[in-house]
Amino acid sequence: MSEVKIQKANNMPVQSPLVPEPMVPYSCKNSRTVYAMCEVNEETVRRHLAPTPFEYVSNLCMIYVNNFLESPELPYMDSGIIFTVKYKDMYGGYYMYEWEDNDVAIATGRYWGYPKKYACMELEKNGDYVHGTTTRKGVRLIDIEVDLSKPIENVPSLKKTFPHLNLLTIPNPDGPGIFSQRVTARDNSSTCKTLSNQYGEAKVTLQCSSNDPIGDFMPVKVLGGGYSVTDFLATMENGWAKVIDTLI
Repeated sequence: MSEVKIQKANNMPVQSPLVPEPMVPYSCKNSRTVYAMCEVNEETVRRHLAPTPFEYVSNLCMIYVNNFLESPELPYMDSGIIFTVKYKDMYGGYYMYEWEDNDVAIATGRYWGYPKKYACMELEKNGDYVHGTTTRKGVRLIDIEVDLSKPIENVPSLKKTFPHLNLLTIPNPDGPGIFSQRVTARDNSSTCKTLSNQYGEAKVTLQCSSNDPIGDFMPVKVLGGGYSVTDFLATMENGWAKVIDTLI
C-alpha cells in the first residue's frame, strides 16, 4: 500500500497532487532549442491578440521546439510561438500558443497563465542539420528545419522576450463566464545561462488542427533560424510569476 503525504492541500487533486509541491525550484542542464525567427501577417497577429488585453507591437515572432528532458524535476518537450506584446507600459514575450508532452508541466505552467496544451514533440540534430516537429491530434502543427552549415549573420530577435506576460484565466465552475482573470509576469532569465547559439538558414511549415490555429500564420517570411543550448534554472526568488493586474 502506498503512503500519500498531503502537504498544504492547495493543489489538485488534494489527496494526490499532480503538480509537485513546491513547484520551484527546478532546473535543466543542456536545454536544447531549435527555432526560427519569422515575420507574419500583421492583421493575423492582431486578430489572435484580440481576446487578450495585450497590445500589438510587431509581426516578428519566434517559432520553436525545445528539449527539456534533462530536467531532474520536470522533464518535458515544449514548443510554441512567441510575440513581443505590450501591457500598459510593460513590454514582454507572449506565448500565443504553446504545447508540451507532460501533464505535470502543462498543469504547472497553467498556474501562471501559460496557454499549454498536450502535443508530441521531436527534436533531432544530425551534424549541422537540426529538425524539430510538433504533432497534435494527428496533425503536424510545427515543422522547423535549420541548416547550420549555411550560417546567417544578424538574425533578428524579439524586442522583448522577458518577462513572459501571461493571462491567467479561471472559468466559472457553475456556468459560462470567467471566475478570475489576471495578468502575470514571469522572468527567470537572470539565472539561465546560454552555453551556445548557432544561426543558420531555416524552413518553417505550420498547420492547424481542429482547435490549434497556428496554421493561420502561414505563409511566414523566415528571416533565419538557430540552435541553442542553455542551462535553465528557476529559483524560489524568480521562478514564480507576479500578478501585474486583476481584470476580473
